Amino acid sequence: MSKLPLSSKLALCCALFLSVVVMPSASKAQELQPTDLFFNEIQTIYLVNLERRKAGLPPLRWNEELTQSARKFAADVIAHQPVGYCGHTDSEGRTPSERMRLAGFTKLEASAENSACGYTTPEASVRIWMNSDAHRKNLLDSRLREIGIGAALSATYRGYIVADLALDTNYAPVIIDNEAPSTTSLTVQLYIYNQATRSGFMGQGQSVEMMISNDPNFGDAVWKPYAAETTWTLTGGAGWKTVYVKTRDALGRTVVAQDSIYFGEVLPLDQLSFNGASRFGTGLRLERIDAPGWPQVQFSLDWVGDNSDPNFTASAFTELADAAAVGGAAVRLARGGTATVWTGGYLASLPATAYFRVKVSDNSTSQEVLRLRVQGVAGDAGQRVLRGVDFSATDSYQEFAVPYNLGGAASLVTFRFDRLGDADVTVDAVTLFSAPMPVAAPLQWQTPDNYLRNCGVQARFVKEDGSFSSVFEVHSVSGQLIADETIALSPQLSVTPPSVWFEAMPGDAAPPSAQLSVKCIRCDEGPWQATTQIQWLQLAPSSDALEVVLTPAGLAPGIYREEITISAPAEARLAPVVVPVTVVVGDATALLPERLYLPAVVR
Repeated sequence: MSKLPLSSKLALCCALFLSVVVMPSASKAQELQPTDLFFNEIQTIYLVNLERRKAGLPPLRWNEELTQSARKFAADVIAHQPVGYCGHTDSEGRTPSERMRLAGFTKLEASAENSACGYTTPEASVRIWMNSDAHRKNLLDSRLREIGIGAALSATYRGYIVADLALDTNYAPVIIDNEAPSTTSLTVQLYIYNQATRSGFMGQGQSVEMMISNDPNFGDAVWKPYAAETTWTLTGGAGWKTVYVKTRDALGRTVVAQDSIYFGEVLPLDQLSFNGASRFGTGLRLERIDAPGWPQVQFSLDWVGDNSDPNFTASAFTELADAAAVGGAAVRLARGGTATVWTGGYLASLPATAYFRVKVSDNSTSQEVLRLRVQGVAGDAGQRVLRGVDFSATDSYQEFAVPYNLGGAASLVTFRFDRLGDADVTVDAVTLFSAPMPVAAPLQWQTPDNYLRNCGVQARFVKEDGSFSSVFEVHSVSGQLIADETIALSPQLSVTPPSVWFEAMPGDAAPPSAQLSVKCIRCDEGPWQATTQIQWLQLAPSSDALEVVLTPAGLAPGIYREEITISAPAEARLAPVVVPVTVVVGDATALLPERLYLPAVVR
């Protein structure tokens, strides 16, 4: 470890700043740094995180914009403030939150700043701050998620150290080994932040599942229940290692995050860079697109609304559980029934396409069964009337596209389903995609609000005749495309929920069956298969669901743990999904005195 031996030469004082604000975005700043100072900055973050972990708090994610903000202020103090200055206002009169915003941390919802008014080692800096009640409160603020340390040192050994901390609730990072600069163990600890709950089309629910990989394309990774902390094994061989984590909520909305660490005995200081830091982005760039026959592409940031949306209303309807529906529930409209869901903000003023996801009980009739409408304040901006024969199958969800453009001044857009005929109509969800763009690489997509961090990005190809492809993910982390620079339509095997639980008493009737939603997306060579070796489990598959029935007769009291294997067609070359099945026969309280439940989803 390399340090500058100056702690004994400087009398140190401290300063702090705390604010809670909402700020607009701005451009990044850049500040170069000698390698010794760079390492000490990162080491300081690691030591701060050790203190947070001792206090039972999550670690902070190293951030590029906050580091640049802290560096520029430290350098400004050395260059423009008198000797002995110890404060938080720079030579141009700017506050810490203003500097963070100007450096590019555009979603600044809470912030704090600590200073060491001199230069010392990382260990001494953290010790000084932790011995001050106000500074310790900043470092241990449970709201904050990201940090940057900036250090400046003049030729005459005048120094200044700044810690900038901030919160962007839209960003849910992953952190390896508390942001240690390096490791000599291939087994590392991960802390995976949960997504902050937000409602509406631009919302995100609590994470219920996650997958982890050393591969940015998530290779053979499989979904498993979300956990904030877990261990992970890096790939072998000395060098920089990156771990990728994808989480999703009950509606399937995804978040992708990454962190990097150096594996080896000696960390090469000349290789330090911001590649391992979190950062802000405004869009993504595709260098190569593999989509023969598809002239246009659309993008979405998980813009979806269904009956769990607080802006969803319906009349003459029945709400029903449906494993094949987004979020596991849908609404069946009675004759003359309607359903609407609305949103505002840039999704109202953005030229876009609404994809209505519905199913009907009769696809043989030529009568009108459903009207789809996109409405603005002044009236309809798009409409489509469907007949039964427009559906390719009965009781199977199908999407129908309705483009719309309400204009840049629009503040509200409503999506409406109207049942027209005798056929039963089941309403699932509406997903929104941006206006089509020509498939021509390199392709730059700028997000509507010029903000992109780790929100999942979806894409679909479209043709001028209105036909469209399935939805697939474009993995974006901190505004950079994470893929092999190729968009391709690859198969995916999705199973939700990830596990099954049964409870039964000896001699009682069988408990209610469990329902799994199974989707083998773009598996064109045959159906998926579900198997088990357990005789008291009966499997009843349909096109996109699996019913699991327990026959407990003959099972003695106790806890049984078995599994179901769900496999994609062999041609798809996908790893099977193993679904754990837990059966409790007898008094669950007595058998499981410390029973834990997964978080419930309230609809």
